Amino acid sequence: MKLLAWSLALMSCSLTAQTELSFQKDLFPEGIAIHPITKKVYLNSLLHNKIVCSNLDGTHAEEFTGKDEYGYLSGFGMTIKGDTLYALGNSLPKPQNKSVFLLLNTKTGKLITSYALKETGFAYLNDLAVGGNGEIFITDSESEKIYTINKQEDKLEVFLTHDELKHCNGIAISEDDKFLYLASYTSGLRVVDIATKKLVNKPNQYKGIDGLKWYKNSLIALVNTRRDATQNGVYRFQLNPNQSEITNEKKIAAFQEETDIPTTFAILKDSLYFVDDSQMDNMNQETYQIRDSSKLEHYNLMGIPLSPNVYVKNYCTEIGRFDLTFDSDEVVGAYLLKHKNALGGVWGKLEGFKMTGRWMDADGRGDIILTFTEDFSFFTADYRSDGEPEKWYIDYWHGALRPNMDTSFDFNAKTFTCE
Repeated sequence: MKLLAWSLALMSCSLTAQTELSFQKDLFPEGIAIHPITKKVYLNSLLHNKIVCSNLDGTHAEEFTGKDEYGYLSGFGMTIKGDTLYALGNSLPKPQNKSVFLLLNTKTGKLITSYALKETGFAYLNDLAVGGNGEIFITDSESEKIYTINKQEDKLEVFLTHDELKHCNGIAISEDDKFLYLASYTSGLRVVDIATKKLVNKPNQYKGIDGLKWYKNSLIALVNTRRDATQNGVYRFQLNPNQSEITNEKKIAAFQEETDIPTTFAILKDSLYFVDDSQMDNMNQETYQIRDSSKLEHYNLMGIPLSPNVYVKNYCTEIGRFDLTFDSDEVVGAYLLKHKNALGGVWGKLEGFKMTGRWMDADGRGDIILTFTEDFSFFTADYRSDGEPEKWYIDYWHGALRPNMDTSFDFNAKTFTCE
């Protein structure tokens, strides 16, 4: 029962929150960071070379830094440690490229220090990770280099370069500061031993990753560039006990719309937050010109629970969409009773592949049994009403996992509706 109210309120792909942000529509956010104490959300702008902030609920939206302040450029990766906001910036297009790295005080908005990358070739500082010991690591998406800060000389320098680390984007660091995790465009999700600077896992197909974070002996990744858009979404990669190898991959959430382009994300406690759509497909990234300003929309901040025992499955049924949330052996679900335009819900206990519980909607309430296939891709439902306790409707309702973004599909001689 503890998840029932949450599930009935959602009717979405495991999202615990959807908050409209009142920032300007042409912000084009890329980086995001959330302060763990104040819970302020910080977003930077690709177009306006600035950083904005608001409360987690979207209130008190304001500029944190003004346009071009402190020499900031188009915003890229950001993170927060303590009261320091770390923010990367780049100027494009390529012939005039510069890269900067700012450290800002979140209490005052003042600059702590800044670094400029001095490279003869084109560089593109994309994302960063800060260890518990204060060590900083930065990806360069135009090369095979990983940068760090030389604290003695107080400057950016190359930490590692490797042919198998070309065009890295997302980056994360293990809790014990032993391993770096790098999302390479060419060789997948790679693991680097920081002490030896050696790659410790093999090339793989875990590609298309933008944002990347370490979380409870796993990696959370935002995948947004796979050719099959239905394969984009939020993924969790489980690590082995010593955190040097990826043991399995699991998609934990899909995007609201197939055309959405979220980029990076932040984790606050046990929830992940990201902007639903950066709208970057409406900006020419060579000229930084807006393609069609009439199509710009407000941004929404999305939240996804990361509790390791909680996951959501989205089913299509004969009557419409049915979202089920599994929390260990507890199951709750929500569906729309279309003929009364009202939400209905189920809840119960899972034993093996069978859930026994209750249903409730505008038509009444009663008992229900959901029987799943071994992979939970399909279920059949038996139910009865409290008004007719002697009459069971056997094998009366069916659901199949939503395979793509289509609103309906045919399966087993039945039409399943997904909205």
